[in-house]
Amino acid sequence: MNQPTGEKRIGKKLAAVLLWLVFWQLGSMAFGRSFVLPSPVFTCKALLQLMAQPLFWRSCGITLLRVAAGLALASLLGFLGAWAAAISSWMREILSVPASVIKSVPVMSVILIALLCLSGSIVPTFVCFLMCFPVMYTNILQGFDSVPAEYRELAQVYRISDAKYFGRIMVPASMGYIRAGLLLSCGLAWKSTVAAEVLSSPRVSMGYHLLSAKMYLDGPSLFAWTVGIVLLSMLFEKAVRLALRRW
Repeated sequence: MNQPTGEKRIGKKLAAVLLWLVFWQLGSMAFGRSFVLPSPVFTCKALLQLMAQPLFWRSCGITLLRVAAGLALASLLGFLGAWAAAISSWMREILSVPASVIKSVPVMSVILIALLCLSGSIVPTFVCFLMCFPVMYTNILQGFDSVPAEYRELAQVYRISDAKYFGRIMVPASMGYIRAGLLLSCGLAWKSTVAAEVLSSPRVSMGYHLLSAKMYLDGPSLFAWTVGIVLLSMLFEKAVRLALRRW
């Protein structure tokens, strides 16, 4: 079977997007209440109006920084935790408890507990880190565990130090799992960060403006901010994919 060309793939994606936009328009017309379900045209107009305001870009930048900081911290500590668990059975047992518990706790519970202990501006980054850490830790540890035992035996035969074995053999052999963990965490990072911003309500954030639009029954602005979050999340994930290809 012939693989579709790049133009055909783009054409299919555009057709799918247009189809869902038509469904959205029909749903808006059937509902008849623009403040609840605005049409794509109203949403696009609202988004363009928001983009003309400096506060929109400032809010996008702050939320993006929170997502990037939380994901970077989760990746770093997840990597270090997985490395410690790979060389120590005690550390594996100790870290398995928080990793399992955090994966099972609802995001809203984490946010509400964090609000009791931290200031509102720090909560989104902390929640992002906490929700992404188990994903990164589990994936990276699985990658380390998947390295064949023969590699370790060869390293001992050629007298390769533990540091070189880890950096030149274990990490490259686990890159597939590390990439998978990062890509899985991208969407989770945005969802958890924005949800934390909605509840903690730091004034300069995309989540705060979502809450404000809902409180004032401003449906077009609510959908416009949502579209902005989705687009920014997609661009963020695309940037991570491009960075991983070069790594």
